Amino acid sequence: MNLKDAWRQKQRRGREKEYFSPSRFSHVGGLVRRYHLGEDFCQVLKNMTAERAEKLAWDDRSAAKVPYEPPLFFLATPEEFQVIQEILSGLDNPYLRWAHSPEEMLLSRALWRRRPGLEPEELATRHLAALFWSD
Repeated sequence: MNLKDAWRQKQRRGREKEYFSPSRFSHVGGLVRRYHLGEDFCQVLKNMTAERAEKLAWDDRSAAKVPYEPPLFFLATPEEFQVIQEILSGLDNPYLRWAHSPEEMLLSRALWRRRPGLEPEELATRHLAALFWSD
């Protein structure tokens, strides 16, 4: 490859798109607004035990993954902001970004503790309750 071709190839690589992924705040904020989550949900979150997570996972084990496209940016009301902060502090785990429903949000921490090495492709396409029970 001559110098001219190398320069052109470098220029083409520089033009590749870099995709912007929403922050955890925006991801959770979109779910809070979509499902009208409030203080009731935060109480359920605070009272979530391993046994309750197992029961929730068992009840939803055949549920389909709900399509969800999080907003790139989220402007929260003061009430939503409070709920989002409580969820983020209560569910600080890497699987939260693949939650597409309130049930999946509640299961994200239990699933992460039970199966910490799941692939992003699985998390993006399968309901977290189904992953909880699969081997």
